[in-house]
Amino acid sequence: MSSWTDDAAAWLQDQIKAHPEMTPAELRKWCSKNYPYSQRKGWAYKAWLKALRSYFNPQAVRPKRGKELQPSIDELERRGQQRLID
Repeated sequence: MSSWTDDAAAWLQDQIKAHPEMTPAELRKWCSKNYPYSQRKGWAYKAWLKALRSYFNPQAVRPKRGKELQPSIDELERRGQQRLID
C-alpha cells in the first residue's frame, strides 16, 4: 500500500514528464490548478503540498524531527572542540 506522499510524488513526476515544454513557474501553476484529489484538506493535501515544495522549492522542506545527534569524538577532534561532560 502506498502512502499519500508516494502517490503525490508519482503524480507530480507524471506531470513533469507530460509537460516538458513548460517552465517551472508554469508547471507549478498548472499543477496547482489541476489538484488530483477531491478536497484541499487532510493528509492527501498535505502530502501533495510537500511533494510540490520538495520539487519546486527544495530548500523550504523541513527536515524530519528526531533526536539531536551528538557529534562523534572523531568529529569533535576534527573541529578542535571538546565534548561537555553530561
